[in-house]
Amino acid sequence: MDRTRYNRLAILFHWLMAALIFYAAAAILIADDLPRGAFRDLIKTTHNSVGAIVLLLLLLRLAWRLVSTTPPMPDGMTAFQQRLARLAHLGLYGLMAAVPLLGLAAHFLRGRGLEFGFFSIASPLAANRALSRGIKEVHELAAYALLGLVAFHIAAALWHQFIKRDGLMGRMSLRASP
Repeated sequence: MDRTRYNRLAILFHWLMAALIFYAAAAILIADDLPRGAFRDLIKTTHNSVGAIVLLLLLLRLAWRLVSTTPPMPDGMTAFQQRLARLAHLGLYGLMAAVPLLGLAAHFLRGRGLEFGFFSIASPLAANRALSRGIKEVHELAAYALLGLVAFHIAAALWHQFIKRDGLMGRMSLRASP
């Protein structure tokens, strides 16, 4: 195994979750500007379903992380940079859990279930629209925090790639190992 890179499953989880989180964020921002109707409802439904899938993938990703190893940090990273990287990753994991959990709670508290095309999940919670609105606001704030932390994560990766030139981005590259 190449010790300078994450394993293929970790890389798959990373990029699949990145794509789904991007979709969920873009979809709901676009949906809010669409006229009411079937297309807007479809976009919102897929936003909710993707959030549930992100949560499931996060659980699988964390389980895999517990049983697999990670490559060492690049040479030249200071202790402060390593601590900052660990804190950023903990924040990403925490927000990747909090955002869909809050979204699901708000959705279920509206008395709605989840639709996945082939099956649906009924709401396990009694409807409480007032509580749903409050949780939805926290969900949105947490989602913006997640997007901000993702932007920081991307900026740090680009800094490593183009300024430090230490090969950090290669650790999570989709390309096959040499």
